[in-house]
Amino acid sequence: MALRLFQKKDKTINFTITDEAIRFVELRQSDPLLIEKFGERKLPEGMIVRGDIVKIDELQDVIDNMVDEWKLKNRNIRFTIPDRYVAIREEKVDRDLTLDEIKNFFFMQIGSTIHLPFDEPVFDVVVTGYEENKQSVLLVAAPEQVVEDYMGVFEHARLKPIAADIAPLALYRLFHSFDRTNDSAHELLIHLKSNVMTLSIFHGHQLKFMKPVFIEKSEDVLDMEDADGSGDLADALSELDKVVNFYENSVHGGQVKIERILFTGDHPQRSFVEEFINKSFDIPVETDEQMKMDTKQNEWLPPAFLAAVGLALKDG
Repeated sequence: MALRLFQKKDKTINFTITDEAIRFVELRQSDPLLIEKFGERKLPEGMIVRGDIVKIDELQDVIDNMVDEWKLKNRNIRFTIPDRYVAIREEKVDRDLTLDEIKNFFFMQIGSTIHLPFDEPVFDVVVTGYEENKQSVLLVAAPEQVVEDYMGVFEHARLKPIAADIAPLALYRLFHSFDRTNDSAHELLIHLKSNVMTLSIFHGHQLKFMKPVFIEKSEDVLDMEDADGSGDLADALSELDKVVNFYENSVHGGQVKIERILFTGDHPQRSFVEEFINKSFDIPVETDEQMKMDTKQNEWLPPAFLAAVGLALKDG
């Protein structure tokens, strides 16, 4: 299925859906950033579970009501795919292939020489660099059925999905727009939501690694002394060091180091996690608190909406 994962249209509504909430952002302008409107609906537990739509009729009612309340009917939209269902691969192809030829190549090779953790994917490709007779290409894929399920609830609500994206790319795009990224550094982006911490690594402004770590409970870690104990948040935090070690040593043979951390999120224990990161790693940390933007309503935009803002900034 040829869905564009990285397309942009002006005046498009930008949606993120998590297990806990549906949120949207519309930009009035991007330079400087000005938010035209934003809104959210909290979701009851069990409606969406780890990205799976469990109660589709109830979710449909929520989206229908949002569209009516904020007068969004018949608008073009972008939306993010749940982190759990995103697979990325970096591949090298012949330098003289056009973008369409690259897509046709992957269409033929997925399932034979290129293996993904699901069948019948939708995918998009981004050329990330060139060397001699080859070009490096990032393949981003997701299960077609999952994408269609999300598209379906939007289309039923008289919205027009034109593009899907992934939250790590959207958030990195936002950090980059505030000049908080570094082209030469290996950067770890930590996106901390209430039930999942997604760890993504970028180099040369390109996504190189992505791993969601689920958190079942939010109350496990209350202070630094508890960080080495058992519990889902503590377990998730232990993955930080494992991911850094894996990337530096297993992937790159000890030849590179994570040099920067980008931190964002709306987890109820965000302040503790930020403190843990600063004390555990001798690495500069950039947080979303340094990214201020205005809204038409002169309201503070909570961190939970930043992925939707980054989604709105996508070019091409």
